[in-house]
Amino acid sequence: MVTTRLYCQQLVDQAIVVQRTLITAMIKKYCSHAGCKRLVKLNERYCDKHKPKEQHVSKTSDYANEIHSSNRWRKTSRLYREANPICEACLRAQKQGSKRAGMVNLATSVDHIVPLFAGGEPYDWSNLQSLCDYHHALKSQQEREQKK
Repeated sequence: MVTTRLYCQQLVDQAIVVQRTLITAMIKKYCSHAGCKRLVKLNERYCDKHKPKEQHVSKTSDYANEIHSSNRWRKTSRLYREANPICEACLRAQKQGSKRAGMVNLATSVDHIVPLFAGGEPYDWSNLQSLCDYHHALKSQQEREQKK
């Protein structure tokens, strides 16, 4: 009698789980992005268009990934960019009169002058520089080639 009751309760519990799963898959809500009217599943927050980007993943080292994912780095990077909003490489190019002279962009990232894999200090402001996407991609490519 007790075994039958336990078995019946397990069946009821399984049926409830299946029912919840089906309901969750069927019920939709609006995307959480302001003004977006696209419908998403109940267990998701954003539609495909507004899903947050993947976190930065360094192609140079696991140590760099660990640093870049820390709250301390995010705060340091934000403060440095606020203090140095213009790409420092663009400013140097303008002073030297290179072919990119006159193209001064806002900085989109903070880069380590001495790369972390080469022993650069991660939070030392004297080892940081603000770079635009163009110059950051150039420097990252040179570092990857240097590391090989």
